[in-house]
Amino acid sequence: MKSRAKYRILAGAAFVASLFLMCDCISYDVKDRYDYPENSTDITLCINEVLYSNLGYIKDEDGDRSDYIEIYNYGDKKVNLMGISLADHRGTKGRWYFPETDIEAGDYLVVWASGKDKVTANGEIHTDFMVNNSDTITLYDLDNECIDEFYFDGTVDTGVSVGRVEKHPAELALFAANTPGAPNNAQKISLITRIDDSLGIPEFSRQAGIYDEEFELVLSAGEGEKILYTLDGSEPTYGSKVYEGPIQIKDRSAEPNTIGNIKTTTIYSMYYTWENDYTYKGTVVKARIMKDGVLSDETATASYFISPDTSFNIISLSVDPDKMFDEWDGLYVPGETYYVWKKYNKENFWSFPPGNYNSDEKLKAHIEIFGSDGALRADNNVVISMMGAASRMSAAKGIKVDMDETRSSFSSGMFELLPVSDGISRVGMDAIALRAAGTEFNWTMFADILAQSLVSDKLEVTTQAAQQAVLFINGEFWGIHNIRETYNADYFFRHYGIEEKNLALIKLNLGVSDHEPEITIGTEQDLQDYLDLIDYVQSHDLSDPDCYKYVCDRIDVDAFIDYYVVQMYLGNDDWPGNNYRIYRADQTGFDKGDNRWRPVLFDLDNSFRYIDFNTIDYVLNEEYDEESVKSIAHFHDMNRELIQALIQNEEFKNKFFDRFEKSLDTVFSSDNVLEKIDRFANLYRPEMDDQYTRWHIKTGWFNKIKLLFHKGSSEEGRYSVETWEDKVEGFRTFAKERPDKLRDYITQYLDED
Repeated sequence: MKSRAKYRILAGAAFVASLFLMCDCISYDVKDRYDYPENSTDITLCINEVLYSNLGYIKDEDGDRSDYIEIYNYGDKKVNLMGISLADHRGTKGRWYFPETDIEAGDYLVVWASGKDKVTANGEIHTDFMVNNSDTITLYDLDNECIDEFYFDGTVDTGVSVGRVEKHPAELALFAANTPGAPNNAQKISLITRIDDSLGIPEFSRQAGIYDEEFELVLSAGEGEKILYTLDGSEPTYGSKVYEGPIQIKDRSAEPNTIGNIKTTTIYSMYYTWENDYTYKGTVVKARIMKDGVLSDETATASYFISPDTSFNIISLSVDPDKMFDEWDGLYVPGETYYVWKKYNKENFWSFPPGNYNSDEKLKAHIEIFGSDGALRADNNVVISMMGAASRMSAAKGIKVDMDETRSSFSSGMFELLPVSDGISRVGMDAIALRAAGTEFNWTMFADILAQSLVSDKLEVTTQAAQQAVLFINGEFWGIHNIRETYNADYFFRHYGIEEKNLALIKLNLGVSDHEPEITIGTEQDLQDYLDLIDYVQSHDLSDPDCYKYVCDRIDVDAFIDYYVVQMYLGNDDWPGNNYRIYRADQTGFDKGDNRWRPVLFDLDNSFRYIDFNTIDYVLNEEYDEESVKSIAHFHDMNRELIQALIQNEEFKNKFFDRFEKSLDTVFSSDNVLEKIDRFANLYRPEMDDQYTRWHIKTGWFNKIKLLFHKGSSEEGRYSVETWEDKVEGFRTFAKERPDKLRDYITQYLDED
C-alpha cells in the first residue's frame, strides 16, 4: 500500500471575511492530476476544500450557515459515489455514506457538513455530522480503504477555509476567500506543512512511569532523522527544540508554575481570588521525527514522576497549552466569550457569566494513567472537552475524555480501575470522565462517589464506577479528579450487552436553561414516546388497575421506585428538574432489553447536605409546602409528574413506602452510611492538604477595602483541612439524623392522605 501524504497547519490564521456565490457542481479542465495524493484504491477523488466555521455569506437551501466539505474528481472518468463514505474521524465506525450520485471528471461536489443527513429536491447533499478543526476528515471506499484524509493542527478563523492550492494540489493552505464548486485560486493566508506517515517515532530509553530517583532520558531515531521535542505539552513543530543530548528527568519543584497560575474563573473575583502554592511537577516529553524538512505523523509521549506524594492514581494529561489556557482563546478559561459578554452586560455583573469553558469544542490530547501501584493503566491519544453545567464556572472543571478519531479503546488495565458487571462480552472502554467533584468542588470531593457506592449492587439503580485520582496537566498539579464511567453506548454494552442501535438515552433537564430535552442516543420518536407517556399519566387516573398496568408495561416500576428512594433520602436539591436522565433498550433476550424506561443516577454532588429537607412532600405533592424549601440553596421541581401519578395507585404506594422503610433500615441505616463515610474520609484525608495548597483563595480587593472599615470578612482559610473535616462531620450528622427525619415525613404524608 502506498503511503498517503498528509498535511497540518502549524500556525494560526488572521480573520478574513469571504463572500462568494454557491455552486454545487462546476466542471473545470483537469490539471496536475498526478500531483494529487496517492492512495491504494485508484479512485481519483480528493477532499479539496473544507470550511469549518461558516461566516454566513454562503448558506445551504435552508438558509443555515452550515459548514461544507468539497470533493474533487481529478481523474478523466466519472466516479459513482454510492457506498463511498465520509467521516469526521479515522476508522470504520460511525461513517456517513453517499447516496446514489456521480461526480464527473473535473467536477467539484459540495457536501454540507450540517448534521441534517438528507438530500434535497435540488440535489443538495447533507451529512449526518458537523465538523470542527480538531477533526480528521476521511474519505473511504466500499472496502473501507482510505481514499484521502484531511487534518490540520492549528487555528482557523470564522469564514476562512482550508484547501488544496490550484495547480499545486500537493500543497494545502488557508484561503482568504471560500471557493465552493471551483478551484482554490483565492489569496493564500498561510501554507500548511506536509507530514509523512511513513516516518516512525523516536525511541525512549525509559518507559513512562513513577521513579524513585532522577535520571537522564535518551531519545534515539534512524539515520538522517532529527528529533524535535517539547516539555510543555504542545506538539513538536519546526520551532521546537532539536534533541542534542539526554533530557534530565527530575523533581521540578524548584521551577515556577506556568499554566498552574492562570485565571480559570471569574466568580466572586471582587470577594476572593484563587491562589496556587503547589510546586511539585512531573515531566511530559513529547517527541517526533523530522527528515528532509518533513515531519512524522505520530508523536511519542511519555510522562515521568519522581517520588510523587500521593496514594491516589495519577492522571497525566498533555494538551496544547495555548488551546487550553490562552487568556483569550483557551478552552478552560473565561476568555473571549466572557470579555465580550462583560462589555455588553455590565448590569449583570453579579450573575454567573459565560466563558470559553461553555463551548462544546474538543481538543486533541494525550492521557496516561498510572495506578496507585505505579502500573501504567492507560496510554492513549484522546479528544477532550469540558463537561458539566454550572460546575464549568468552578476553578477546576470536569473533563470528558473520549478516544481519538481512530475510535480505539482504553487498554484493558482500565478495567482494574473501573470494574463493570460480570457476564457480558467485553470491549475496551471508549470514554471516561475526570470529575473535579462538580458542584462539590473543594468540599469533601467524594459526595457523588459516596452516594453511588452506597446503592450500587444494593438497589435496582444504574450507577457509575469510580476511582480516586489526582490530575497533572502538562506536568503541573491540578488536584483531585475522580475517574468515572460515562453514560454512553459503550457503557450500556459493557454492563448489559445492549447495542447502540437498540438504545435510547435522553436527558430531561427541564428545570434549567434551555429547558429542552436532549436526545443523547436514539430518535425523536423515542423522546415523543416518553412525552406521550407523561401526557397519559397526567390525563388518566392510575388508581385504575388498567391504567396502572399500561404504565407498568412502559417503565420498570422497581427501578423508578429505587431511584426515587435514593434521591429523596439524599436530599438532592439539584434534582429532579435537573440531572434527570432515562434510557430504554429494545433487545430481546437481554436484561434491560424489554423496551421499558429506566432512570440512571449521576451528579449527586448536592447530597448529604439538608437533613430537614422534606423530600416526601416536595416530590410527591404537586402543591408542596414552599416554606420547607426556603433554606435550600436552589431547587428544580420539574419531572415529578410520573411519581405523582403513580403514587395515586394503592399497590404502587404500598410498594414504594415498603421499599423506602426497608432501605432506611438497611442501605441507609446510620451505621451503614457512617461506615461508608469513614471509609472515604480515610481515603481522601491524606490528599486534602495538597488539594487546598493547589486550590485555595485569598481575599479579593473589594473585601480588603471593606476590612479597612471593619465591615468585611477575610476569605483566607475557607478551604483548608479543618474546613474539610467540618464538611465530613456534616455528612456524619446527616447519616445519624436523616433516617428518623424521613420516617416522620413519611408518617405525616400517610396520615394526611
